Amino acid sequence: MFRFENKYLINSLQIEELKHRLSPVVKLDPILGERQFYSIRSLYFDDNSDTCLNQVINGVSKRVKYRIRFYNFNLEYIVLEKKYKINNMTKKLSCELTKEQVLDIINNRNLNISKDNPKLLNEFYLKLRCDGFKPKIIIDYDRIPFVYDAGTVRITVDHNVSCSYDIKGFFNKNILRIPLMEKGYSILEVKYTGFMPDFIRYCIQIKGLELSSYSKYMNGRIALKNYVGGCL
Repeated sequence: MFRFENKYLINSLQIEELKHRLSPVVKLDPILGERQFYSIRSLYFDDNSDTCLNQVINGVSKRVKYRIRFYNFNLEYIVLEKKYKINNMTKKLSCELTKEQVLDIINNRNLNISKDNPKLLNEFYLKLRCDGFKPKIIIDYDRIPFVYDAGTVRITVDHNVSCSYDIKGFFNKNILRIPLMEKGYSILEVKYTGFMPDFIRYCIQIKGLELSSYSKYMNGRIALKNYVGGCL
């Protein structure tokens, strides 16, 4: 099922106002436990023509991207995701991977299509073997998630957004990271299925907050180009 996804650039003062407005009516995601946020690391893929990147740059409304990600450096749960986007609506398909499978993908080996594989994994192997897909960039960030069950609303604040070109170091905590956002700024994402309750719509009506099409992948690729002086 497709979900609505709206993005905003938000500064630290706006975040505090948002938390103040949300706290009486929306809870932090229980997945946090005792933590204040959780960390996400994603490895994005593209073909030799950088089709996915160019679609974002050119504002193509209907597009697909593939990524591998894990959370809080927990290597017991790694997922391959295929994310569809049509305008401001998104849908994801996913399947679990092992660390060994990810290392094989990074090193372009043992990409064996099998009836025992999940359908998505076989599809992805075909992209790697036949369409020139390969890993392009690592994106890191920390996420504060709020949830509201009615309308399956999920509100997240992503901060400390950074990128890295050290693909081989995907599982290494200490890789070089290049910050992607000005200090004090984060990304607010509001996702919902079906409807957004009016009181949540009110909560995000903060002065100066405007819709954005910010792409971590695109901005990361541009930052790497500027950093290494090479091609996207």
